[in-house]
Amino acid sequence: MTTLLPKTALKNATLTRSRGRMPYVPKAIVDKRPKERYYSLLVPSEKDISPFISVLHGTRNDVLRINFVCMAVYECYLYAFGLPSNFPKEQIIVLGDDRVKYIPCRSCQYGGKHLYEYELTVPASTEREEYQQRIINDFNQHFQLDVNVEKLSIVKESRPIGEDGKSVELIWDEQITMIMRKKPTLTLEK
Repeated sequence: MTTLLPKTALKNATLTRSRGRMPYVPKAIVDKRPKERYYSLLVPSEKDISPFISVLHGTRNDVLRINFVCMAVYECYLYAFGLPSNFPKEQIIVLGDDRVKYIPCRSCQYGGKHLYEYELTVPASTEREEYQQRIINDFNQHFQLDVNVEKLSIVKESRPIGEDGKSVELIWDEQITMIMRKKPTLTLEK
């Protein structure tokens, strides 16, 4: 999937120059990069390596380049929503589709089939919230998902009450939960 971004006027931005070795960028991304300056690109991962994210400021062309390497779909959403990478998988609900497509088991035989490489280039002056929303929009569109982060009320624990101990008091708590809903597909009837 390649989505071109409109060219926008660049603001004066302070850019950081990184010294040393350039981070690894998968060949699948490099080979499919469009000629346009601002774009997003999503391809299946060819290697099963340790996942990582790199965010680079290009000092020559005022471009911010965000790369996700060997990432599962849920990991990309965690970054886009500003959640920690160790966010509990038990707090992610997948509705309407197979959970393993979005939260694969990396040690399983089929886990590598659901890993992706993603690259987004935007003007260097782009605010973090803006490019995070762009990542959410790209993944929602490509995977036909509607993903939200909500605080849900959950039962934290219970305790018996009353003299006979047959009644139970529920103790509630709020928990941040990521909810991934598959968008319904429209079918045309003949």
